[in-house]
Amino acid sequence: MAEYDLLIKNGTIVDGTRMPAYRGDIGIRKGRIVAMGNLTESATRTIDATGLVVAPGFIDIHTHYDAALSGGTKWDPYASLSGWHGVTTVAIGNCGFGFAPVKPEDRDRAMRRMERTESIPLSCMQHGMRWDWVTFPEFLDSLDRGGLGVNAASLVPYSPLRAYVLGNEAARDPEYKVTEEQLQQMKNILREGLQAGGFGFSATWSMANRDYDGGYLPTHVAPREEFLEMAKVMREFNRGAIEWTMGRALQKLGHEFLIELAQTSGRPVNWNAIIYDPTHPDSWKKELAWAEKAYKQAVVLPVNICLPIEFEFTLQSIGLFDNLPAWNEATIGTLEERKAKLADPNRRPKLRADMDRARSVLPQAGDGRRGDGEAGQIQMFRWNETLIDDVHLDKNKHLKGRTIADVAKELNKHPVDTMLDLAVEEDLKTEFNMQGLINNNEEAVAEIVKHPLTLIGASDGGAHTKFLTTGRYPTHFLAHWVRDKQIMSLEEAHWRLSTMVGWAIGIRDRGWLREGMPADIVVYDFDKLAVRPMETVRDLPDGDWRRVQKADGYRFIIVNGQVTFQDNVCTNALPGKLLRSYDQAVSA
Repeated sequence: MAEYDLLIKNGTIVDGTRMPAYRGDIGIRKGRIVAMGNLTESATRTIDATGLVVAPGFIDIHTHYDAALSGGTKWDPYASLSGWHGVTTVAIGNCGFGFAPVKPEDRDRAMRRMERTESIPLSCMQHGMRWDWVTFPEFLDSLDRGGLGVNAASLVPYSPLRAYVLGNEAARDPEYKVTEEQLQQMKNILREGLQAGGFGFSATWSMANRDYDGGYLPTHVAPREEFLEMAKVMREFNRGAIEWTMGRALQKLGHEFLIELAQTSGRPVNWNAIIYDPTHPDSWKKELAWAEKAYKQAVVLPVNICLPIEFEFTLQSIGLFDNLPAWNEATIGTLEERKAKLADPNRRPKLRADMDRARSVLPQAGDGRRGDGEAGQIQMFRWNETLIDDVHLDKNKHLKGRTIADVAKELNKHPVDTMLDLAVEEDLKTEFNMQGLINNNEEAVAEIVKHPLTLIGASDGGAHTKFLTTGRYPTHFLAHWVRDKQIMSLEEAHWRLSTMVGWAIGIRDRGWLREGMPADIVVYDFDKLAVRPMETVRDLPDGDWRRVQKADGYRFIIVNGQVTFQDNVCTNALPGKLLRSYDQAVSA
């Protein structure tokens, strides 16, 4: 009988602890690493990793695969894009968005909220989600039995929790006063979620995120005292973390509140996100300085985005510009209603004014108002770098590839009118590309990425599938920043991609390679790592399309001891697990 189920031989092992890489073997049995070193025992299957890097599977700290994973094999059990790029564990339930707890009569509302905030098509969710749960513990159990190709760790999303107790309208009403009984009920629901294995709770203050009708989200209006009560529940368990997406809270609270949350809960607070904003080129320096100051008081960690972002979109997508009042109002309703409002000459002055002002309103860290959620979508709109990427009508083919600024000058129109007139004429199907949206300064991004406090991540995987592919970040990080730019060692890079992120979330039983640990492993050719060009695929449950970018260089992706991808080909194995915050590594 073979000693190992799987034996990885002769690899360059980078174990995720920042120990120097070394040549060795890894023996795996029953999903766990049982031996490391120079192994001679027999194995059912042997992988020759000569010349290849063997490292811990990556942990994606910020995703929105909640719906996709709930669909199991009917949708996307591998959490692609992330699963194609070496990610073996994803964190879901971020930004306060999710699907539990949700009463059966509120399921449609929950899906519509997710559609607007994270641009996941409603029809896709209606076709793909199982909806065999009501409570958060039931949601975890559903994921556990539904078939996973990656591991999933879920936060308790605060918007559905608040709506479950108060009702959808009261939960987002800034004037509504929560009773003591309701507060205790919310605390009990969070307590039950943590007891079931939830990894903390999440919320957003970003006004770039809105409810299904463009209005406030429950997390926008929840008072400071309520969040601190939830933080006290976190302290009872002493595990997990709080995830926070910054923005202009109605309460005028800013970054300093994150320190209060961390001190009250006793747990890390991970906030989104530090970026290079080309219209405010020094803001990242102030945010890093604030992060260093905050860390001396409590574990408050910023998440970074390590890659440049180009924003490809059509105006068929809703919620793109929700932090601009006129655009928020104009993009509510059916497709025909939105077309009519965007074409309305009486609305155009406000639409132009909103877009023109958007570039100059960006408070800084520490002033009580700063919010990266606001920066992430609109603040960098530059017409001379916004391309007409594709057109729908033959008569407009001559515009393809030109910038909005160029066409606007030719037509003697404002850029907003130029974009909207074209989009309305083409039934909102015109494709635009905002190049250099964020992170278009290599030196600044390098400083952000290698800062000792920033967490690598913020992929938003599973969301914005028609205009963003940031789930490619692990491959870009390793190939561009580590191999080509050499801003840090490979040992440091893998510590950041797995161990550091896992610690910040509260994942205690994986993230590095040691005997007794679950065998989540990537085996790759460092020299050949590359992100493939963007493509469009129709693989969603309702037949809809999304933009994707796959990777080259990954030879084997292994989840709990089973190969899920070999040379970019899916094996159809489903070894992923629903992780519980009380999980611990056990000896082999």
